[in-house]
Amino acid sequence: STHSGRKEAFRPETQQIRAEGLRNFGLAGIEGLRGVAALSVLVYHLALTTSFQVQTGPLEILFSLCNQGLTLFFVLSGFLLYRPFVSAIVQGRQLPSFRRYAYNRLLRIYPAYIVIFVVTGLFVGSVYLHGSTHGFGPENIGRLTDPLKIAANVLLVQMFVPEYVMSGLPVSWSLTAEITFYFVLPLVAVLALWRIRKGSRKTSALVCAPLAMVIVGLGITVWASDAASRMSPIDAANFGFGQTGSAVFLRSFLAQADLFGYGMLAAVAVVMLHERGVERVQTRVKAALVLAAALIEILALEFARPVISTVSGVAAALVLVAVVLPSSRGDDLNRTARVLEWLPFRFTGVMSYSIYLWHLSVIFWLMAHHWTFGQNTLSLPLNGLLVLAITLSLSTLTYYFVERPAMKLKRPTMKAQQPVPEQELSVK
Repeated sequence: STHSGRKEAFRPETQQIRAEGLRNFGLAGIEGLRGVAALSVLVYHLALTTSFQVQTGPLEILFSLCNQGLTLFFVLSGFLLYRPFVSAIVQGRQLPSFRRYAYNRLLRIYPAYIVIFVVTGLFVGSVYLHGSTHGFGPENIGRLTDPLKIAANVLLVQMFVPEYVMSGLPVSWSLTAEITFYFVLPLVAVLALWRIRKGSRKTSALVCAPLAMVIVGLGITVWASDAASRMSPIDAANFGFGQTGSAVFLRSFLAQADLFGYGMLAAVAVVMLHERGVERVQTRVKAALVLAAALIEILALEFARPVISTVSGVAAALVLVAVVLPSSRGDDLNRTARVLEWLPFRFTGVMSYSIYLWHLSVIFWLMAHHWTFGQNTLSLPLNGLLVLAITLSLSTLTYYFVERPAMKLKRPTMKAQQPVPEQELSVK
């Protein structure tokens, strides 16, 4: 009967099964998306450094698209980290343990970062000494020796100090923004719970902060684009990446908040669909999401280059939802996820964090030793294969000997659940 079915739904063991199902729901294809993001960033940096003639050649559109690899990483972070909080709130369970959440985030970010920073920054000498606006010559690429600058980079706070902006590992500025998001996320969850207790509907409470983040990030992007358009190229570079207060602000979490926000909104949508028992989604729906993402990206390339990162964030979120939605049969991976589960994508995704940390230092080292294949468009695949071969080898080592052992120390963030009243489980 309907009544007995409702009683069954609120038994503790049934609720635990639902929670476990949601935590495991829709993760196929995620590693593949990480792999796409990592390779995109690598190709973009190749075109920015060794094969720089790509920027004005026939592959210029590829250069612009690959610049959105980091955008995809931020959207994925917003989705993956917010989803456990959303599912707990929707199902009336306790929030994930904040202490274990922080411990797990520390294990995920710091061990590999510290090892790679020490190797590249203190021994090999293939990091920025001053920052990305100072070129790729020996006066800017080498070993860090300033104790305060080293300490700031070890603690990942260099992006809060104007004179240290963009020093150290070239990609580490994004880790500072990511870690700031880690601090903000539990506050977002607590705020959502507070709003629910004050009478807000669960869905509106959960999307309130992500929408605010989108508005803030988009506003900063539009302002920065307008300001930079009235500057000389050198002044614009210093405005965004130099040793300036504006660069501290523009590389901060606030300026990237919209990208995390799109991923968080995707998490709310996916959890709500699962909670309402959606087990099948027609292929045409997922195809429409992917096509919409492609159209948005094409329009951005043509008409909205100054704000392409935030537009690409929308596209990335649409693709992400298409990947994690159930198949039309309800019993297998959907087609998009199946493509991303292809071994090369998945393997690259598993290694993606190490690839992200290693690749630019590898490029700098090859440039310093004149071991690249030229600067034109034709050199891109050759330089790419060389950099990828070295980077994947190093990444395999750091993944198996640093990342993986560290991740084995992670602790479950979800506590054993107690029975909860029916009214707390209703999806508003």
